[in-house]
Amino acid sequence: MGDLLQLAASPEILNLAWKKLRSDNSVWANGISRREMEKNLVQHILQLSRELSQGIYTPDPIRMFPVLKGNGKKRIISALTLRDKLAQRAVLSVLTPIAETLFHHDSFGYRPNRSIDMVMSRVREHIRCDYYWIVDADIKSFFDNIPHKKLQTSLKKVIPDKELLQLISKWLDVGTPRTGILSKRRGIPQGGVISPLLCNIYLTAFDNYLTSNNLPFVRFADDFMVFTPSRKAADFAMACVEKGLKKLELELNALKTRIVRCSPNLDKPEPKRFC
Repeated sequence: MGDLLQLAASPEILNLAWKKLRSDNSVWANGISRREMEKNLVQHILQLSRELSQGIYTPDPIRMFPVLKGNGKKRIISALTLRDKLAQRAVLSVLTPIAETLFHHDSFGYRPNRSIDMVMSRVREHIRCDYYWIVDADIKSFFDNIPHKKLQTSLKKVIPDKELLQLISKWLDVGTPRTGILSKRRGIPQGGVISPLLCNIYLTAFDNYLTSNNLPFVRFADDFMVFTPSRKAADFAMACVEKGLKKLELELNALKTRIVRCSPNLDKPEPKRFC
């Protein structure tokens, strides 16, 4: 058993993870409510610890249900059992310190001790430096389109634990139904505790790609801005962004991506749509 998974499976880590799920009223497992589980709390946590450490843990089937977005379209949200949330929370607590040493400083979403206020401060900083032509971008159906094979390659660079990688693969497989016999497995479950971390691990290569092309940016999950000093530079940046995402088998959301110009005198980033 790998050291990282062994640590995540320890009763001590699971107990700390459990404290973060106090307000979650999901069922513990299929056929077992949270209230029933709490009658034998220690027993259930120790059982989960044994299953994880012995490599016999199997995640429960995930319930999926649609949620309407603001534009009237539907987003599929995954509902995990509390048992699986606890396992993922424990793994998250072990992996976060490792991943944080690798993440780009201009990536802000789903990270500890980072906030929207910090994002806005960074945006204003770029604009005050005369980088007021902006590629305001969104990745098309990001969570649904992440290719498993490339994601697993990214994870191997971060997680030196074969058994833990296999566990994450189990969560990916149960959370993303196959659409065809020959189709590539894609997507990470929205609603999964560990999904935001996987999102940032996968997009770190894109962050570094932008930096290698001297393109200042701010990213919050799958939304990001790239800052340039001129319209011509913004057009170049847009082409670079498309190329970088293509390497990750991703693409821009054309309806939510645009080039805009901000006034360098604005205290707040209130870009006007460029026409």
